Amino acid sequence: MCILFYMISNQPSRTAEYMALFRAVETAEPPGRRLFDDPYAIPLLSGALKALAAIARISVIGKVVPAFLDFGWPCTRSSGVVRTRLIDDMVREAIHAGAQQFVLLGAGFDSRAYRLEEARGIRIFEVDHPATQTAKLERLKPRLGRSPENVHYVEVDFEKDNLECKLSEAGFDGTVAAVALWEGVVSYLSEPAVYANLGILARLLAPHSRLILTYVDKAAIDGSAVFRGARRWKSRVGRSGEPFLFGFDPATLAQTVLQYGFLLESDISTADAARRYRTANGRIESGSELYRVASIIRAEG
Repeated sequence: MCILFYMISNQPSRTAEYMALFRAVETAEPPGRRLFDDPYAIPLLSGALKALAAIARISVIGKVVPAFLDFGWPCTRSSGVVRTRLIDDMVREAIHAGAQQFVLLGAGFDSRAYRLEEARGIRIFEVDHPATQTAKLERLKPRLGRSPENVHYVEVDFEKDNLECKLSEAGFDGTVAAVALWEGVVSYLSEPAVYANLGILARLLAPHSRLILTYVDKAAIDGSAVFRGARRWKSRVGRSGEPFLFGFDPATLAQTVLQYGFLLESDISTADAARRYRTANGRIESGSELYRVASIIRAEG
C-alpha cells in the first residue's frame, strides 16, 4: 500500500488550491520583485480564491490581498512562495546536473511541468489520485490546450495501487537519474506511511537521483519548541480538514534518511531561504522557521 497524498472524499486537496492562490498572488507582483512567474496559477483556481487572485492583479487595491492572506494565515503565504522559488532552483540544478526524469509525487496543482524551461526536454511524471488529476486537467485545458508530450499523468489510487508498477507502466526508468519532488505531502501522513514511502522511493530512484521534500519541524507539531505563527497555522490547516500529523527532526534528518540509502545534501527553513532572496528582489518576506525544504541524494548501492 502506498499513501502519498492526503485526500478527502475524492476531492482535490484544499491546501493544493491555496498554494496555487499564493503563486497567483506572487505572479501579480511587479516583474522586478516577484520570486517567480506562474501563468497557470489562476486557471487552477475556482470560486472565491480565483476572485481573490484576480483582485491581486488590480493596481493599488491588489496590494491588500497579500496583507489579507498574511493576517489570516501568518507566515503561510510567505513560506509558500519562498519554498516555490527554492524548489524551482533545486529542480533546475538537478536537471543541469544530469537528471533525465522529473517525478512529482502527489502533484496536486503544481505547474512546474509547464512553466520551467529546463523541464521541457525531459520526461515528466505527474503522480496523483484520479480525482485531483481530472480537476487539474479540466481547469488547465483552456490555457494549455493539448498537454505537452513529455508529461505523463500517472493515476494512482494510493489506497489500492502499486506506485512502482504504475510508474513503470508509464515509462519511468529506474536505471536513469531522476529528480523527484515530494512537496506538501509528508506533513499530512502518518509516521508509518512516511517511512514506508521512503523505502519505496529508495527502490524506485537510481543512484545519484535527487529527492526534494518539504516538511514541518517536529518540534512545531509536538510543541517542544515555539515558532512564530505556529499555533494559528496549525489551527488553520486543521480546520481545512488536512491537519499536520508528522514532522522530521532537523537535527537527526541526515541519520534518518541514511537508513534508507539517501545522503542529506541540504536542509533549510523557508525563513533562511527568504533571507537568501531578499537582496536580489528587494523583498522582505518572513518565510517560516517551522517549514523546511530538504534535498537528499540516492546513494550508490
